[in-house]
Amino acid sequence: MTNISKKNLPTKEFDLLYGQMTDLVASLDRKFVSTFFNELLGKEERIMLVKRLAAVVMYVEGNSPYRVWQLLQLSPSTAEKIRLDYENGRYVRLTTIIKNHKNRYHDFWRTLEIILQAGLPPRGRGRWKSALDSLKH
Repeated sequence: MTNISKKNLPTKEFDLLYGQMTDLVASLDRKFVSTFFNELLGKEERIMLVKRLAAVVMYVEGNSPYRVWQLLQLSPSTAEKIRLDYENGRYVRLTTIIKNHKNRYHDFWRTLEIILQAGLPPRGRGRWKSALDSLKH
């Protein structure tokens, strides 16, 4: 878990800096975005962001909190918190943005599905039915 200073910036200043940072990232060429995040974020922070996004995508695809915490190796409380946030609409704009980029969403889900199924029994008799089937409709 990453450590955050107990001394917070005033909200107004934080919001201004955060807005400027997001503008900077949005203006970067695609090839520099990865470098930006790799140099700015530590390994734990990158893992946290990827797992959070993966959890949201799994909830979009109808997975249970149990499956999310088991497969992503999150704590049950973290998986439940993300689920509650998802159900309360916290990620509505995020999921809309993701789904509007169908090819990238499809690629992300396919990669996530392959990673999550590594080492699991083959998908026989519908045991590991692919969520990609639901995307085809």
